[in-house]
Amino acid sequence: MITRRTIYFSLFTALLIGVSYIMNWGMAIANFTEKATVPTFDDPGQRILIIVPHPDDETLGMAGVIQRAVELKRPVKVVVVTSGESYKKAAMVFCGKKNPTPRDFYKLGLARQQESIAAMRILGLPRKDLIFLGFADGSTRFLWSQYWDNNRPRVSGGTRVAYAPYDTVYKPRAPYTGQTLVDELTEIIKDFKPTDIYYPLADDIHPDHWAVSNFVRYTITAMNLNVREHMFLVHHPQWPVPWMAEKNRPMLPPVDMKNSNTEWQAFELTPKEVNMKQAAIKQYRTQTEVMEPFLMGFVRKTELFATKPVISIPVVSSKPDLRDADLPHTLLKVYTGGMLNEEIYRSAALTKLAAFYHDNKLYVGLESAKPISKKVIYHIEMRLFYKDPGDIKRIDLGVVNGELYEYKRAENSLTNVIASKPFIERNRIWIEVNIPHVDNLRYIFMGADSIYRNRLIDKIPWNMYVISK
Repeated sequence: MITRRTIYFSLFTALLIGVSYIMNWGMAIANFTEKATVPTFDDPGQRILIIVPHPDDETLGMAGVIQRAVELKRPVKVVVVTSGESYKKAAMVFCGKKNPTPRDFYKLGLARQQESIAAMRILGLPRKDLIFLGFADGSTRFLWSQYWDNNRPRVSGGTRVAYAPYDTVYKPRAPYTGQTLVDELTEIIKDFKPTDIYYPLADDIHPDHWAVSNFVRYTITAMNLNVREHMFLVHHPQWPVPWMAEKNRPMLPPVDMKNSNTEWQAFELTPKEVNMKQAAIKQYRTQTEVMEPFLMGFVRKTELFATKPVISIPVVSSKPDLRDADLPHTLLKVYTGGMLNEEIYRSAALTKLAAFYHDNKLYVGLESAKPISKKVIYHIEMRLFYKDPGDIKRIDLGVVNGELYEYKRAENSLTNVIASKPFIERNRIWIEVNIPHVDNLRYIFMGADSIYRNRLIDKIPWNMYVISK
């Protein structure tokens, strides 16, 4: 006889096996038991600008910084790029419908704005210092990659509009384009003149987080600003652990990011600041109703921040063997232990990025966990910052079915840079690119990703590079 207890046990076992198949429990344990020390700082800055993707990120990442700055009477501005309205699970709970309408998503966005206002009130930040931009939740990565120019905005997946629909935002009815977002960030930065900018880390796996990170770093570089940068992390596999408030535990970096070109610092909170942070998190009721344990995982005695040094691309006198199994001139390594086990996903799991400059050409190499697949599209994208103010170009390349293509995705796209066919050997791709006017080049901002069945599978986080002379 099959009892209810037997059925529940079988279902639980199947669920456990399924979750274990996807997740890397070893990494979760490693993060939980990590005892590393991180250098600390206690001065949040003289003029502090915080830029986050969604309502609640400002509290998860910077509640202690905000409180300290308010206490020290330092000017603080918080900019929230999207209103977080397209999170379907939260929308379903918020409106009580299985299939929320665009109007429901819109109302969720307004509610999330009010939650940020309430949380900032607890932390001591007045309403006038909280700025909502109203860009579409879930769309910022598309603005970064494809919808840049102002004549081609992207339609939101939630509210189904191509402009900021809220009267409460910085510029109502601003079109959803990458250029609009850069223009608004530039204007805010010029007006506020920050000494310190806090924004997401490009290694964050949430597309809105890494895209907003790219937009902010792009804007800082385009403006040639001299500011202190503090990058914060929210979404990363098997981190933070445990998913509960741990007021006496420090927030430590994920152990798998040791080779990620990331330098960490911790901001120490007082017991009062920790308690106020927890109280502020509870103001985000639309979010605590669907993921409170995760949010409470950020209640720690420290807040964690990072910087990303500029990476040097070596100029070499002799071209290395591109068939070398060690991927010559590797610059970044990405941990992939938590990826799904199917072969196609392992072929899309990006593990290394390499680059060198030889004979007036830039060589960029990608490595995947398993052999390169013709079913996967591999992208390598660049933003070129030249010494002349405002002179920024972009290069967007894709390896599709073994062939290399270049895309014109904006007015400043370069579409005559491919120097040769891609070199593909087992689990490695090398591309050869003609970079114009290298002598006048300041930086190359570069990232990579993999696409399978129109879905983003993996990415190499964007970093700033310089060709070594």
